[in-house]
Amino acid sequence: MNELRNKSVEDLILDETFREFVEATNKKSVDFWNNWIQDHPEKADDFRKAKTVLIALLSSRKAEIKVDKEESLKRLMKGINKLPREGGSMINFSSFWMRAASVIILAIAFAWIWQLISVYRNSPDQKIVYNEIIVPVGEKAQAILSDGTHVWINSGSTFRYPVTFGQNARDVSLKGEAYFDVKKRGQSKFTVNTHDVRVVVLGTSFNVKAYPEDRKTQTTVVRGLVRVESLVKGIEPVLIKPNQMAILNSSGPSEANNMKAIRSIKIENKVNTVVITSWKDQMLVFVDESFGDISIKMERWFNMKIRIEDTLLKEERYTGKFVHNETVYEVLEAIKLTTPIEYTVKNEEIVIKRK
Repeated sequence: MNELRNKSVEDLILDETFREFVEATNKKSVDFWNNWIQDHPEKADDFRKAKTVLIALLSSRKAEIKVDKEESLKRLMKGINKLPREGGSMINFSSFWMRAASVIILAIAFAWIWQLISVYRNSPDQKIVYNEIIVPVGEKAQAILSDGTHVWINSGSTFRYPVTFGQNARDVSLKGEAYFDVKKRGQSKFTVNTHDVRVVVLGTSFNVKAYPEDRKTQTTVVRGLVRVESLVKGIEPVLIKPNQMAILNSSGPSEANNMKAIRSIKIENKVNTVVITSWKDQMLVFVDESFGDISIKMERWFNMKIRIEDTLLKEERYTGKFVHNETVYEVLEAIKLTTPIEYTVKNEEIVIKRK
């Protein structure tokens, strides 16, 4: 017991069960370390440091970035130890830890930019070089484009763009979700192409969520004016303003052209853009959302398959906010406070049912 109580930040990082706790791969380890930190509140600061650093190192491994992990650990520890200490509970992290985690994750995300896949296309006039960022489930990335546009890319997404934009047009492609802060450049339009819509702007901030499997494409404007054009003929383009969302619902693959047959398009007003774009700030937020929709978010966030066996349970609605450092088990334990549920892990799948 004394040995555990005297563990340093470095000892925690190197502990195999602590790694299982952070990755949420072993429920026994998760329960052990949750109980351990409750019994040793004096170690909360070291506990949070170790968790933050280990997440950074594990993310580096997942991205297959060739780094000297021992040297990286030393540098990270040196930087974190220089920062002032602040209080805070294990679940509700202080603003300091939110900033620290964001800095580390941001550094890893930018390292991804050096591992882009270049695609060459020849035309009679020029050779265009494309970059493609493929973000695995459970990860996030960022990119600064040649015109200064800043793009945040959510997990399970693919983003493709030219290394250098032409004079008259700036076209990119997205499969998944991304947040764009577009720099205005004269009358040069910036266009985001998805599987069923084109989003056209001059200079603005907006979020596009276009996962093909969701059968719904959402475009939300934070600043400026956005034009959303359907790829299906007969549907008029719409203009959306700040705090509005354009939603295109689809019914599945079309037999005629192998595209989604869009049935409707509507505009929602007064949407909460802070909640919708919170993912880019490393926060998992849901406001009055069904458990079924939340489970889809959690699958992408934690890279774990989730199956809810009770149909009525899928309709239960919840509101909550979690930071990137927290595990899928911590989210489920929070839900258990209001709903009697139980869950098991089978073949890397979390099965949830009502008690």
